Amino acid sequence: MRIIEIKLKNFKIFSGEHIIRTDSPVVCLVGENNTGKTTVFAAVDFLKNGVQREKSIDDYKNRSLLDSPVSVEITIEGNLRNVIENFSETRYLPYIFQVDSKERIRLKRSSEKQSIKQNGKDVHLDEKKLTIYNPETDQFENPIGFDKAIGSLLEIQFIWSDMQPDDVVDFSTTKTLGRLLKEISSDFQESADWKSFLEAHSKAFESGDDALLKRAGQMRKDIQSALGDFYGNAEVEFRFSPPDPSSFIKLGEVLINDGIKTPISEKGSGMQRALALAVIKVYADLLARHEKDSNLAKPIFFFIDEPEISLHPKAQAVLVDALHKISERQQVFITTHSPLFLKCLGLNRTAISVFSRDRDAISTKAAETANTFSFSPTLSEIIFSAYDLPTEEFHNELYAHICEVTKSDNSTKLDTWLKENAEISLEKEWIRIKNGGYTNPQPVSLMTYIRHSIHHPENNANQRYTEEELRRSIQTMLNIIKSDTFSSLTRPIHERC
Repeated sequence: MRIIEIKLKNFKIFSGEHIIRTDSPVVCLVGENNTGKTTVFAAVDFLKNGVQREKSIDDYKNRSLLDSPVSVEITIEGNLRNVIENFSETRYLPYIFQVDSKERIRLKRSSEKQSIKQNGKDVHLDEKKLTIYNPETDQFENPIGFDKAIGSLLEIQFIWSDMQPDDVVDFSTTKTLGRLLKEISSDFQESADWKSFLEAHSKAFESGDDALLKRAGQMRKDIQSALGDFYGNAEVEFRFSPPDPSSFIKLGEVLINDGIKTPISEKGSGMQRALALAVIKVYADLLARHEKDSNLAKPIFFFIDEPEISLHPKAQAVLVDALHKISERQQVFITTHSPLFLKCLGLNRTAISVFSRDRDAISTKAAETANTFSFSPTLSEIIFSAYDLPTEEFHNELYAHICEVTKSDNSTKLDTWLKENAEISLEKEWIRIKNGGYTNPQPVSLMTYIRHSIHHPENNANQRYTEEELRRSIQTMLNIIKSDTFSSLTRPIHERC
């Protein structure tokens, strides 16, 4: 089961409509700060849960479009009929539609106030109602009980970069750890230990020689007597019923001993997030083992914001392996600022969307749509596009690509082509080491100068290039590759004529 598309309209920093393709077991959103990655997670949360307490719908609107409606829409694809039937929600089956023999549903929450005809009745829609697309009427509708039913049909787990440990590591049944404990304690009330506890509880509170009920005997009589004065004859009885096991479970806490045993709330953020991720991993494994259990076989989607935070490099690699394991059954969404984490994810195993910002305008694009090379995208290409981080690897890729297309088998031929066809000046001078001495400086392009510096680090006769020069050289080569002159060389011969 996958979310294959997320559509945002005027949501926070996203003005206008933005469509993000997410048809992959692992979806990674990359980009610099304030480019909208975490906002996409917030949009999904808004779609599922609506406006948070102490907030208004204006908090979700683009600040320059407060008079326009805001909406979030997702398309889900998978074995939807089985899920709906498993949860006895068959009244929602008509909302399934097929595209290329694949089952889909579309969910939407919008602040647009409108009235529709639904089953012959007028229904008013706004941001308070989660809607589902009806392929028969070609409109989004809010079936009776749908807002509640969707919670049982699918589950979304968020781990935010600023999360508190009890967001996940909490023993209440609304939290992940609580769900795990509920699963393993389902037959706990039949255990000998629980029955022994009930006997001890009865003795301590009601039947024992020094039970609390007996200690409260005189107070009960006094209250009964006073009640008679106010109301008339009536009996007052105290009862101390044993609590449900879940009442005790909620009081539990997690202790971590990493040399010092303390509650998880007192540990550092790195340990807290690591434990939260560990709980999520175990929960996902539990769902996988119970795929035929209608109580557990619900679609679940994990949204993890900057999972690399506070994790050392080896731990990041281990986490990536765990996330890919989870993604075999549940879809995983990730935001990251870490090139290392991105590398560990693997480009061929991940759908990567690159987020960028030009003043107040946010843009998104799938990394796979990059066309710098025939083998795009490369990791270094994504790193430059997403983080504006120039790397020697990307420079090498660009330089080699231009050499190949222009049929320049050495740097001198390439510089000649650059000067004649791209108006690139030979602004630098390169000194070679030869026979224990130095050659006369040779004029070269900035691209060739950096290329030689990368491939001949032993040459100390030339100054090291700067990061700004590396960035400028990369951008120049990108401009060349996008030029009509260069593009004409990459087209088949019959198209050039």
